[in-house]
Amino acid sequence: MDLTRVAAGDQFAFEQLFRTHYAPLCAFARQYLKDAERAEDLVQDLFFRLWQDRAKLNVTGSAKAYLFASVRNRCLNALEVMGRTRLLKDHEEPLMEEEGPSEDERAYRLARVDAAVEALPEERRRIFRMSRYEGLKYQEIADRLGISVKTVENQLGWALKTLREDLQDLLPLGILGHLLGWVEGGGWGEWPPGLS
Repeated sequence: MDLTRVAAGDQFAFEQLFRTHYAPLCAFARQYLKDAERAEDLVQDLFFRLWQDRAKLNVTGSAKAYLFASVRNRCLNALEVMGRTRLLKDHEEPLMEEEGPSEDERAYRLARVDAAVEALPEERRRIFRMSRYEGLKYQEIADRLGISVKTVENQLGWALKTLREDLQDLLPLGILGHLLGWVEGGGWGEWPPGLS
């Protein structure tokens, strides 16, 4: 389904879009926010704004892709706001001994990493997960997916470059290497060569 009918003010098309995608979008948002109520509020607000601003809609791709990308972006914004609020609260409290990140901060950072990985193109995301989460070697990934080792290397390289850019505010903290153990020595370095 495309959004042309919704943009034209077709209420039935909008209701059909809502019924089809509401529950999956809420589940998707819960993966980021870890809060069912906040996830539902976010998705409801998306549909409210979609209908309210329907005349401005100019989406050329699929409605599903647009909705999921919108939810992902709203979740990332919500997580960023939550992080800023947390930082403000931290500055209001008296400084104590330097400690590691709190559970809330660690959860926030992990959610940011998960969201960034989820935003990767499908093949790149699959290769990244097989390499980093399942610990498979390039050749094993290539064999499983029926692609060349060079394709695996290139896709993984672009995935890491994208993640480095998307999560650059976490890099000074060394959090990415620490959380996922991606690069020996705890830093991003110049891997893969030539992509910086």
